[in-house]
Amino acid sequence: MIAIQAEHLSKRFMLHHDRPRSLQELLASTISGRRDRGEEFWALRDVSFQVQRGEMLGVIGRNGAGKSTLLKLIARVLEPTSGTIAAQGRLGALLELGTGFHPDLSGRENVFLNGALLGLTQKEIERLMDDIIAFAEMEQFIDIPLRNYSSGMQMRLGFAVAVHVDPDILLIDEVLAVGDEAFQRKCLRQIHRLRREEKTIIFVSHDLGSVAQLCDQALWLEDGQIQGEGPVRETIDRYLLSVAEKEAQALAEQADAEAEEELEETEEPTPPGVRGRWGTREIELTRVRMLDVQGNESYLFRCGEPVTIEVEYEVHEEVGDPVFGVAIFRDDGLWCYGSNTDIDRILIDSLPRKGVVQVDFDYFGFVPGTYFLDVAAHNKRGHPYDYFRACRTFAIHSLIKDVGVFRPEHRWAFG
Repeated sequence: MIAIQAEHLSKRFMLHHDRPRSLQELLASTISGRRDRGEEFWALRDVSFQVQRGEMLGVIGRNGAGKSTLLKLIARVLEPTSGTIAAQGRLGALLELGTGFHPDLSGRENVFLNGALLGLTQKEIERLMDDIIAFAEMEQFIDIPLRNYSSGMQMRLGFAVAVHVDPDILLIDEVLAVGDEAFQRKCLRQIHRLRREEKTIIFVSHDLGSVAQLCDQALWLEDGQIQGEGPVRETIDRYLLSVAEKEAQALAEQADAEAEEELEETEEPTPPGVRGRWGTREIELTRVRMLDVQGNESYLFRCGEPVTIEVEYEVHEEVGDPVFGVAIFRDDGLWCYGSNTDIDRILIDSLPRKGVVQVDFDYFGFVPGTYFLDVAAHNKRGHPYDYFRACRTFAIHSLIKDVGVFRPEHRWAFG
C-alpha cells in the first residue's frame, strides 16, 4: 500500500535582492517602474517517488538540495508550484525549529497549537498533555514562553508532540541532531517502536550512518532533483562517490592553478600542508604524479586500493649519496607516514641525467580525508637537494567509515 506519492513535484521561490526598506522607497520604485521582480529559484523540480506503508525513507543530499522543502510539501506547510503530493493518514512532523510554534506562547499553549495543526481536537490534546510533557522532560518549563527555550528544549517538545499524535506518517528533519545524547536515544527508541507498528517515516539527515542504520530506502536530492533512489546503502554509496569525485575535481583545478604560478624559493622549511620548496638543486624534482589502480593520474583514491607515486628528476651535478623520500600529512598537519630509499635500504650508486623514481603502494589504506604529499631528494645526512612540500593534495574516499588515520587489513572471527 502506498503511503506517500509525489508526481512531477516542483516548488519555486522568488528571491528578491533589492527589497524596499520603507514605504517611501516602495512608492518611489513603483512610480519609476524600477520594482525588483525577483529571481526564480526552483527548490524542487519534477520530483516523483513513492513510499510504501511501513517503510522508512532517508532523504540525503547537500545543504540546499531541497530536502527540507520536500518535507514541508508533504506536511502541507507549503503548497507545490506544480505537480502533486499525496499522503495517506495522519501526519506527525518534526520540521525546522520553530515550525508550528509561536515564540510568545508558553510551551503548553504551543502543544495545543501544534496539536491542532496536526489535526487533534482539544480533548485529544488534553488527554495526551501529561505524556507529552513527561516525554519532553519539560515539567519545570512548560508554562514559560517558548522564546526562553533553548533549541534543544524546542526540539524535545516538538518531537514529543509529533510522536504522541499517533501518526501514520512521521516526518523528521535534521533537528533531531540538536538534542543531547540521552534524549537522542529516547527518540531512537520511539522511532523503532513506530517502525514495529508499521508506521511510515521520512528521515532527513546529514548523519549518513544513522540513515544507513535506520532506513530501508534512500532518496538522494541534488539541486532540487532526484539523483538517486533505491536501497539505502547503495544510494548512500553513490552519493559519497559523487561527493568524493567533486572534491577530486576541485583538487585538480587547484593543482592546475598552482602549477601556473611561479613557486618562490624559501630558505627555511615550511609548515606541513603549506606549499613550499627549498634546496641546493644538485638534483631537481621536475614532476610529481600520483597514479590510481588503472595507472591514471588522479587526486582521488579509494581506501585500500593500490597507488603509485611517480617522481621525475634531473641531475645537475653528480652527488655520491642521493636519497629520495616521500611523506604524507593529513590536512590538519598530522604526519601520517614517511619513508625514503635509505630507510628501505635501497642503494643508489649513480643516476642518469634524467629519470623517474617510482614508489608502489599495494595497499594505500588511509581512512577518508584530505592529505598532502611531500617529496624530496637529499643526501644521507639530510642536506636537501630539492624538498617540495605539499606538492600534491589528494583525497581518500571509502564506503567504510573507520576512524583514525590508517585502515590495516584485518578480519573478524568468532569462536
